[in-house]
Amino acid sequence: MALLFVFVVFALFASSNARLNDGLRRRLDENAAVAPQEEPAPQETTATPPQLQAVTNIVEESRDELETTAHITKLHQDMCSDDWANAPPLPYENCNPNGQVNAIPLFGGLTNALKMILLGGVGSWEENRCFFVDESQSHLNKPDEHGVRHGFLPKYMETIGLPTDHPIVVKAREENRIVKREWSDFWVEMSARRAYGQKAKLPSLGFPEIEGHDLKRHLIRRMWRPHPKYRKSSCAALENTHGLKAAEYMAFSVRRGDKGEEKFAFTELSEYIAEAEKHLYRFSSFMENHIVPKIFVATDDCSVMSEFRRMRPSWTFVSECDVEENSKAAAQNGFALREFKDWSEAAEDAHFTKFFTEIYAMAMSRVFIGVGYTNVSWWVYFLRPFRHSFILLDKPKGQPDSRVFDNW
Repeated sequence: MALLFVFVVFALFASSNARLNDGLRRRLDENAAVAPQEEPAPQETTATPPQLQAVTNIVEESRDELETTAHITKLHQDMCSDDWANAPPLPYENCNPNGQVNAIPLFGGLTNALKMILLGGVGSWEENRCFFVDESQSHLNKPDEHGVRHGFLPKYMETIGLPTDHPIVVKAREENRIVKREWSDFWVEMSARRAYGQKAKLPSLGFPEIEGHDLKRHLIRRMWRPHPKYRKSSCAALENTHGLKAAEYMAFSVRRGDKGEEKFAFTELSEYIAEAEKHLYRFSSFMENHIVPKIFVATDDCSVMSEFRRMRPSWTFVSECDVEENSKAAAQNGFALREFKDWSEAAEDAHFTKFFTEIYAMAMSRVFIGVGYTNVSWWVYFLRPFRHSFILLDKPKGQPDSRVFDNW
């Protein structure tokens, strides 16, 4: 009787969602085939029969799939809007103007630096301190031929924190109230990371209490506000250059470069292909017409493109690596922060134009497949409006992806 009920539930659900019908039926059959044959449970038990649990899991996942399109379409509309919709600037002046002022360092590569600034901002608001970004020692803020540093972040995005010439900062500097913070202040302790499930209280931002990941998702687009030039170029590249429609493609993130020097083992490209094949059922183009969706490849090593195309010649891989204008971009064969000082202004601008487009593409993909050892994944994870469809190939064997990103 329970088994009959299971298939009735499944049939009703499948009929309401024609796009996933075939894929879900196949997965249900697989679950039913491997489900252990047990004796009927005692009447008083609350245990869920294996087949019913299989249906429940699939129904929940399918609900996620239906929500995915709506959420990513909305994200695309907001991030491609003229006014960076639904992400107003943060109230950086909501702090004690006469107290200590935190100097948050611009440390490491761009996404690592932005991550630490975001966490440093949260910590500063908790302390009721104003803060500004200190670029004085950053590799990204390289000096010109006269040894003068002109600032890095203002070239690409709106000011984060108070401007260094803000009266609050100027007065704090005169009165020796500047506190130089280290990146480790906002990362070493798990509580400082605002990990999944942890609660924070930030009344100055309107949050009597908020969960850690919800907080970072709320803040990330309000803090990272690219200049219109880069918003427009990113959206135009996705739609016109690569022919991508939000939520209708897959994204790979392949990071190499100086990560090898940090003793990270690069994930085999074949693992990306194998994982992608597990998620084709999520796409109507495949379920209805057996057409594999486009795959956008974000990478600092453009040599991977020929390898992907060799492994699956019938698939369509697109990438900023293929854009002729990007031939002058720096770090085409692997990003290394130590080489940044040697980049020309043109090479730097081309690199970050490419990089911002990649961030957009990964955030708006239906399925993201990447690795956890790059801060790019951290940034993209919090730009995306949900936890599902985010796969990390380097997670501990046999563990869910959340084992990694719950600690972010």
